[in-house]
Amino acid sequence: MFKLLVLLLSAIPIFLFLKNVFFSRSQVFKKASADLKRQIDYLVWTILVLVGLGIAYSLFKLIWPTAH
Repeated sequence: MFKLLVLLLSAIPIFLFLKNVFFSRSQVFKKASADLKRQIDYLVWTILVLVGLGIAYSLFKLIWPTAH
């Protein structure tokens, strides 16, 4: 049982190397993935800014109430 476990553990780096050599992602896929990540980052920052503006507006209305 121990020998089988050692054999499997030693085969993992070989398997990962072969997978990397023969089934690597293309440059087009890498570029598309990077562009998607960048767009998601912009979306997240936009949402955070809008939430921050909403909180600032709410605090402003709370601190400086208008007289009716």
